[in-house]
Amino acid sequence: MTSAQRLSIAVFILWASGLSIGYILLNYPPSQYAYIPCMFHLTTGLHCPGCGSTRAIASLLRGDIAMALKNNLLIVLWGPYLAYRGMQQLRSWIDGKPKTIWEPPKQSIILFLIVTIMYTVLRNVPIEAIHELLAPSVH
Repeated sequence: MTSAQRLSIAVFILWASGLSIGYILLNYPPSQYAYIPCMFHLTTGLHCPGCGSTRAIASLLRGDIAMALKNNLLIVLWGPYLAYRGMQQLRSWIDGKPKTIWEPPKQSIILFLIVTIMYTVLRNVPIEAIHELLAPSVH
C-alpha cells in the first residue's frame, strides 16, 4: 500500500470518526442520555481515573471547560499529549516507516502514575468537599 493510499484511509477514518463522535456528543449530551457505563464503577461503586471522560469530552465540545475539569481533570490535562502521541503513530503508519516519537523523561512517567493514583484515591474519599470537587457529575 502506498503512502498516498494510507493517507487517504487515515483522513477518511479521522473525518468519519470525528464527525460521528462530535455529532453524538453534541446532540446526545451525557447529562441527558445514558452511555456505556464504567464496569469498574458498577462493580465497586468507586470512580476509576477514566470515569467521567465521556462527559468531560462532551463538555469540552460545548465549550464548558469548568464542567469538563469537574468530570475528569486527567483527560483534560493529559488529552493533548495523548492526541499528540496518536497523531505521531498515525504519521508513522502513513509514511510506512517508524518515526522517532518524543518520549517524556522517565521521571515524568512516574510522576504521571503517582498523580493518577492520587487523583483516583482522592476522588473516592468520602469527604463531601473533595468528592464534590473531583467526582464526575451524575448528570
